[in-house]
Amino acid sequence: MIERILTFGAYNRVLSAVLLVVISAALGSGLATLRLDTSYDSLISEDDPGWPDYHRTVAEFGSDNTTIVFIRDPDLWTEEKLLVIEDVVYELQDLEVVEKVESLYSVLSIRDQDGFLDIGQLMYSAPVDEEEITQARENALYSPLIRGNFLSDDGMTTAINITISHDMSDPKFNLAFYDAVEESIAPLRENFESVFQVGPPRLNVDIETGMFADMQTLSPISTLILILSIIFFLRTGAAALIPIATSAISILWTFGFMGHTDLPLTLLTAIVPSLVIVIGSTEDTHLLSSYLIGISEEAKGDRRRAISYMARHVGLPIFITSFTTAFGFGSNALNEIPLIRDFAYATSFAMIANLVSTILIVPLMLTLVGPHKSNLVKEGEKPTGVIGLVVQGFSYLMENRGRTVLVVTSAIIVVFAYFATSIRVSNDPLSYFRDDHPIVADANSLHQDLSGMQVFYLTLESDVEDAFLEPEYLQQVAAAVAFMREQGAYDKIISLPDYLSLVNQEMHESDPAFHRMPDTRELIEQYLLMFQRNDIARYISADHRRANIAVRHNMSESYTLNAALEEFKGMLDSNLTEDVSYNFSGENLMINRAAESLFSGQVKSLLVLLALIFVIMSLLFTSVIAGVVSLVPNIIPVVLNFGLMGMLGIPLNPSTATVAAIALGIAIDDTTHLLTRYNDSCREDPDTHRAAQATLWAESVPVISTSIALGLGFGILFFSEFAIVAQFGALAALTMIYAMLADLLVTPIILRNLHLVGIWEIVALRVGREVLDESPIFAGMSKYQIRKAVLLSEVSRAAEGEEVTVQGTVGSNMYVILDGKVEVVRSEEGRSRTLASLGAGDVFGEIGFVGEIKRSATVRITEDALLLVLDAESTERALRLYPRIATRLHQNISRILADRLASADSTIGALSATT
Repeated sequence: MIERILTFGAYNRVLSAVLLVVISAALGSGLATLRLDTSYDSLISEDDPGWPDYHRTVAEFGSDNTTIVFIRDPDLWTEEKLLVIEDVVYELQDLEVVEKVESLYSVLSIRDQDGFLDIGQLMYSAPVDEEEITQARENALYSPLIRGNFLSDDGMTTAINITISHDMSDPKFNLAFYDAVEESIAPLRENFESVFQVGPPRLNVDIETGMFADMQTLSPISTLILILSIIFFLRTGAAALIPIATSAISILWTFGFMGHTDLPLTLLTAIVPSLVIVIGSTEDTHLLSSYLIGISEEAKGDRRRAISYMARHVGLPIFITSFTTAFGFGSNALNEIPLIRDFAYATSFAMIANLVSTILIVPLMLTLVGPHKSNLVKEGEKPTGVIGLVVQGFSYLMENRGRTVLVVTSAIIVVFAYFATSIRVSNDPLSYFRDDHPIVADANSLHQDLSGMQVFYLTLESDVEDAFLEPEYLQQVAAAVAFMREQGAYDKIISLPDYLSLVNQEMHESDPAFHRMPDTRELIEQYLLMFQRNDIARYISADHRRANIAVRHNMSESYTLNAALEEFKGMLDSNLTEDVSYNFSGENLMINRAAESLFSGQVKSLLVLLALIFVIMSLLFTSVIAGVVSLVPNIIPVVLNFGLMGMLGIPLNPSTATVAAIALGIAIDDTTHLLTRYNDSCREDPDTHRAAQATLWAESVPVISTSIALGLGFGILFFSEFAIVAQFGALAALTMIYAMLADLLVTPIILRNLHLVGIWEIVALRVGREVLDESPIFAGMSKYQIRKAVLLSEVSRAAEGEEVTVQGTVGSNMYVILDGKVEVVRSEEGRSRTLASLGAGDVFGEIGFVGEIKRSATVRITEDALLLVLDAESTERALRLYPRIATRLHQNISRILADRLASADSTIGALSATT
């Protein structure tokens, strides 16, 4: 079936071409509806419990979506420059989506002026003389509400805070708003030393810009690497055209599928082209390598025969690995973060699309441009060149240092597993960028001169009427603010008590000793009457039951912020009265909270994928041991990946969280090819040591070439605009190398001690299968029962003249002749005579199998034979789980013995020597 599917394009070229055109047209039409999404929503779980509180807080206290315009100049406090700032503030206020603009022209100045309390805007308009400018500057630097928020300590940096109210799901908003702000602040750039805007719109625009830059540069480089690696390893240029065609079609289909299913183009899905080129080429390399072997050894230049050879030898592994790779990507859909889920859906479809395009394109193109000869070494021969030297080293270690290799590998795994326990999680968008990216530099400048761009709210709530007019309740707010300031993790914290404390200080002639909350409700109410509602609307609700604390910070790592918040929550739980509850709200917090799901999502993905691989390989080889063996070389790179992350402090983020599952899905490719080849080698040579050696020689070229190609392809992502994509690329590249070393070094050492019998092996041995069905030892047994019995045996080859059993020795093995001939010889009183000649299907050694006794005859090979060997002790022990098979086997042995006794004559003793 698989051979027929994989040769479809070779024998149905016109139909294949038509199918390619039809599918491409159907899926390609989705490109018109493919949308871009760089919004914060894709970083937050839809099930986050904070959404209701967030919407309520935003509705009551204002949006946390703030764009900050940074302005720095040594001569900031001059009439000309202040006039320019004033004009820009008015222009920004006129933008349609702006909810509020805060600047030096709107902030309150609270100060004692010669015994009178002066509360009002710091500046209603630009001062016109030097005295007014000096007074405004002094008032601004005096106020803790302004300093560090709207003015730096040195007085040379100010900020304009723009609060936005809009539908964040609008994909066109960020760029439109960013451009509008850029246009409005253009006059500032002409007059000030440093001017920039930071905030969610700028963040999303920079992500969008970087995405397209990556797509324009990384995909072509990946394609070049693909071409060069195929030419280098396969030594043919014509074959390089085929992976390019399959990759191009797969990318077209995937982006069209995304358009039809409303999967957006995001930071992660933007790397799909590079992934398709890199990963898809590995399957093409296996196919082309097999084709080139077939064209030189079996097909003798006939393209179609070589394609059939290719389909027979690598068809099954190609299908298995394509689905496991797709499942590896798809397993990330178990994550709660939409950004990762969308990536999982898109990439898993891309892998299936690549399989389908491979089926339709590779055989079709090989019939047209496939090479007529191969420059590769013949199958079964030791590789030459650099790879030959590498394989020679692997062979030496396998044959002479196997135990040492396993011990050292185990020790390395333990060490890396220890470091893996120190991995931290992160999901902050600012950490997606490299440290030298302009937005990171700008965010750091804002943090150093004023306060960070990240914003969240802490809201305290009570059911008591007018609770936060009472000193005891406001003291709880003040205590919370004081604790946060002691933590030292946040840049700026402002609350209602800060306003009231400053008023109280200024009402007492600016005495710092009175910078504290008023002691009575009456005094609190009097102070509040001095403010307009709009001045304090962000910090207390209209019914005075909710008090809000606004916090700004510059923590771009989720684990740092989450650790600080956990400590703070412990303080709140211990100190708030029972009738006061609290909640944290802000998109920034929900993004960070989603980081916690990265770990659980990663564990789920890996467990599901490991289980799938185990089941597939166990069923494929009808052996649980095969399932376990297939996991070993694939778990090793996963452990090393996590260990390296722990060592280097690389966090688990939306990009690195996908590496392990993806790498596992890809790495199983080489393992499947190795196990399949080993199984075939065991069929030809039952000696497991020689079979392992043959497997290493045969698979080293495709495994090394695809691993290096994958490593280089993933490594190109290291040059991405984004830190998290670079981390993904570097880790994935290293994981491919780990997987290669595990497959070529550890796996052969394990295989040397195993003999795997796959379902297809028995089917392939059709002559032996017929012999088994007709052999008297398996009479009356179903195909399943025969197969289970065979799996408990070993296949052994014996050359002409070899003595399998020797008269007078003790043995418990029973033999079934699959192919060849033997003679039964008995020696008595110095004379030997042949008692019987046996052929395919015949059995000997059955009495020894029932009970160990001395062999009464010698069985000698007269024609090279293939024997099925059943050991009595191990077979009996294994068949305890299958009593029906054991019963039938013993019945057949009894029948064989009875038949032989019934036909016995005076030489019955000699005849029984066959046993």
